[in-house]
Amino acid sequence: MEPVTLIVAAIALGATDGARETTKLAIGDAYAAVKGWITNRYSSVTAEVEGLEQEPEEELRRALLAKKLEQAGAGDDVELLGLAQSVLTAVEEQAPELPATVGVVIRRASVGGDIEVVDVAVDGGSGVVAEDVAAGGDLRIGKVAAGRVRWSV
Repeated sequence: MEPVTLIVAAIALGATDGARETTKLAIGDAYAAVKGWITNRYSSVTAEVEGLEQEPEEELRRALLAKKLEQAGAGDDVELLGLAQSVLTAVEEQAPELPATVGVVIRRASVGGDIEVVDVAVDGGSGVVAEDVAAGGDLRIGKVAAGRVRWSV
């Protein structure tokens, strides 16, 4: 998983209603640390973080935050990646029932040719979700890993 995607997943998981309802000290502390780091060091993305907190399941919010974090250079921030991994680890240990990340979502798509999705890895959840998809050619999905994926930082 790309570093910025890992950071966005940590924000989204930490902001879900389930995390708030079952907030264990470890999750709350880890989430506060990653959010604080982002808002202090990358203040230009504060609005996107707040937007994702309002709608943590919304893929467009995740994509926008990822884009802004990438533009700000957060993908190379080793300390931030460590903090984000701490959130994911805390969720895995304290609240594994929380919604997991989905690697690729394809909805209501009609393509005249082929559709190919490869090299998708997510920590828990679903690697690929496809709904109401029509392809004029082949639909190929390969090299998908969903489960206990570990990233090194």
